[in-house]
Amino acid sequence: MDIRVTDLAKEFGGARALRGVSLHVRSGELMALLGPSGSGKTTLLRIIAGLETAERGSVFFGDTDATRLSVQQRHVGFVFQHYALFRHMTVADNIAYGLRVRRRSERPSRAAISARVEELLALMQLEGYGGRHPAQLSGGQKQRVALARALAVDPRVLLLDEPFGALDAKVRKDLRAWLRQIHAQTGHTTVFVTHDQDEALELADRVAILNSGRIEQVGAPDEIHEQPASAFVASFVGDAARVPVRVLGGKAMFGETVLEAPGQAMADGAGWLWLRPYDLRLTGKGAAVVAGEPAGKLDGVIVGVRRTANGRRVEVRLQDLDVIVEADAPAGLSCGHGEQVSLAVLGGRIFPDNAK
Repeated sequence: MDIRVTDLAKEFGGARALRGVSLHVRSGELMALLGPSGSGKTTLLRIIAGLETAERGSVFFGDTDATRLSVQQRHVGFVFQHYALFRHMTVADNIAYGLRVRRRSERPSRAAISARVEELLALMQLEGYGGRHPAQLSGGQKQRVALARALAVDPRVLLLDEPFGALDAKVRKDLRAWLRQIHAQTGHTTVFVTHDQDEALELADRVAILNSGRIEQVGAPDEIHEQPASAFVASFVGDAARVPVRVLGGKAMFGETVLEAPGQAMADGAGWLWLRPYDLRLTGKGAAVVAGEPAGKLDGVIVGVRRTANGRRVEVRLQDLDVIVEADAPAGLSCGHGEQVSLAVLGGRIFPDNAK
């Protein structure tokens, strides 16, 4: 079932949380809402769930206008960051809760509820844990129980608010792969909120970037990372440095250096060139030959070198400017602090000086 929201607006105490947000989540899609604190992502999720009411706009589940439906009528599964499990209930009773509190006419039999609980315990890799209480579980296990409880009622859509935010880095990484697997098995339309860009880019089919109550960009992870639609997205997603340039006739001027700007129609004037490490390659002094035709080159001095999983990353202070950019260097390349280097520019995105 797809989700469509149109022109949603919401204020809290005079502060605008959402400013006319519209978004379409495709049926069966895993969509991430990514943005900094205060960007409106959790407010958007809670309005979809029916936990908050928008002052303007509509929410549709498929062809059904859910704008004025209650939480119960929307029939969503919601997973909170801090689990929200009933501490006095066993794992099995927590999972079964949503089924047992249904009206008698809609409530499954005890046997059907037990079977559903066992099915979900197996899906969550928690066989044998049904008789335990939440206090006897790890954080990762608690989050699996919370997800099982949300799935038990066979929701129309699944909504998760910072589902791994309370867990340590190793557990988060393990649960990312597990959640992707669960999504593939169940096929639920799923929306999750996160401020962790690695989490969003690794898990989601598409990512919606929010900033100050507005959606800046919606796209596949590669599109978001490699083709940012705004200066904010370029700065927020991935490692990027910005270099002041002046655009003239489709070319970016950095001091006396001229950089091509292919495929980026921009009016003449001041701008910013955003560069990611893979947009730059060290040239000269034993560096690998640059494939293809570089857009230009920048000169600078190495001010830092650090080890990465695939080699080393070099920090370079650009000549005559207090700007530091980063470039990946092969593990075998000799380069050290204070060394003069040149960087071939292979890509990058240019935005006007007034872009936010």
